[in-house]
Amino acid sequence: MWRAVRITVAITVMVLFVFGFINLSNREPTGWEHLVERLQFIPALLGTWRGVFGAAVVVGILVALTLLFGRVYCSFVCPLGILQDIVIRQRRRFDRLRGKKRNGTALRFAQPLPWLRYTILGILLVSVFLSGTALVAWLDPYSICARFMAGVINPLAANAQNFVEREVETQPAWGRYGWLLPAVVGAILLPLALAWWRGRVYCNTICPVGAFLALLSRAPLFRLRMDPSSCVRCANCVRACKAQCIDLKNYRVDTTRCVNCYDCVSACEHGLSPKFTFSRRREELPKTKNAKEPAETTTSSSRRAFLGLLACSASALATSSCREEEGNPGNPGELGENQDSAISPPGSKSVPRFLDTCTACGLCITACPTRVLQPASWQYGLRGVMKPQLDFTVGFCNFDCNICGRVCPEGAIMPLDLAEKQRTQIALAEFHRERCIVQQHYTECGACTEHCPTKALDTREEQFPSCNPELCIACNACVETCPQKAISLVGDESQGMHAQIDRTKCIACGKCSQACPSGAMTSQRLLIPVLTPELCIGCGACTYACPVRPKRAMQLTPRRQHLTAEVKREAPAENPVSTDEFPF
Repeated sequence: MWRAVRITVAITVMVLFVFGFINLSNREPTGWEHLVERLQFIPALLGTWRGVFGAAVVVGILVALTLLFGRVYCSFVCPLGILQDIVIRQRRRFDRLRGKKRNGTALRFAQPLPWLRYTILGILLVSVFLSGTALVAWLDPYSICARFMAGVINPLAANAQNFVEREVETQPAWGRYGWLLPAVVGAILLPLALAWWRGRVYCNTICPVGAFLALLSRAPLFRLRMDPSSCVRCANCVRACKAQCIDLKNYRVDTTRCVNCYDCVSACEHGLSPKFTFSRRREELPKTKNAKEPAETTTSSSRRAFLGLLACSASALATSSCREEEGNPGNPGELGENQDSAISPPGSKSVPRFLDTCTACGLCITACPTRVLQPASWQYGLRGVMKPQLDFTVGFCNFDCNICGRVCPEGAIMPLDLAEKQRTQIALAEFHRERCIVQQHYTECGACTEHCPTKALDTREEQFPSCNPELCIACNACVETCPQKAISLVGDESQGMHAQIDRTKCIACGKCSQACPSGAMTSQRLLIPVLTPELCIGCGACTYACPVRPKRAMQLTPRRQHLTAEVKREAPAENPVSTDEFPF
């Protein structure tokens, strides 16, 4: 029964997990759609650190379950753990097809390596102090599995949909992770390869979640216990154990490594079952010739390790939170020193805070309807590899969308209501006039102003000069009049000289055409964009719409710390004063 319950829950969790990362129709996520992602331990722990109440509730539930039953999280909720169980099951089926039974070291009780897993956990905590969640993103089992879903399963699902419907409804995003895709695949192949070789090796030696839960599961209230009087030492339980944690010689189960898969319970017919034990002390090992150290020493060292890890984690998190920038970040219309090399999503508040919290799971990347969120390579630096950034060559941040904050499980992107999100300035637009089509080709465009949702871009009519060489008498009047020194005389005396306009310098003031006595200089009235920086939120709609290539006329400078933009207020219309009986 216990094993059947575990399999049912695990299948349900895995189906919901995969479904949450497919999202081919760019639908609005429901409140329960990403529940599985919010139940993951490290995202919930980071969300608790950031003050997310729901994340704190999840952490409390997971800790309570661990104290009651042991490491049930690893087999019931963790997606990477469930994938390892699938691989282990396939290995057993493969062995049966070959007509061989696993023997030797694969069936023995393996001595625990607490020094290894707690060293890795300690290094991880120190790295949080030094570089935020950079190392967490590579070791967290949820993030490893989630990136695989975002980088491989999501494009595969898009290809399958296109094949079934016989048309390209959703363009597969195979290039999403680019050169990082081998690293994404390799990160998940390592634990799966270890699982094929010898079961839950990754969970009990490398995984930081497994190491932390091992400290909490030393003496759960409901634990697997062996009855020496009933056991016949058939070793069925040892063969079924995925964690090599059943010591048949001493009739005990190492609860710090047991992942509560209950395969051993189903395989045993002679007295192995979960039993309630009120005592919080770990069972003392029988004194046999195989016992290498007394239980008291083991318990004492584990207690010291636990207290040391708590102290390290508290100091690391406290110091990391102190790194956040404080004070007045500046004016939304000015850049100052508040600029960075990459644009973090709205709701992340600042780039340092975002890098301290995000685990690069990629859920927001797959949920983004315009695909503007893309994995970063070196834009944030080494600590931001694979974490989402806004790439305006791919898309733009939809003004009426706040999905990324609603799906983020760890609080790296805080959920913002639409009104607040529509005023959050994540970058500041810059208009490069010399690149604009209006300036370069003297033709109407207006693509950027039409797509600006905050009306930070408007148009102004200006007089753009042009010179007719046949009418030019090279009098030099336009050259002397131009305030930008944008006009010069070209040619020679034999072929004649005429004025030439440098359009990268011209500001369309119209003074040259007014000063020209021969009529060679004429003016054309065109509308050119004008930027009001205080109204810009850096959504990238103008940059994405700009047709200039390769360098666009509208570019964005990232905000290191997000600001609140102003809102354009229209002047109220004046009531018409009527002097006639019918004023219209």
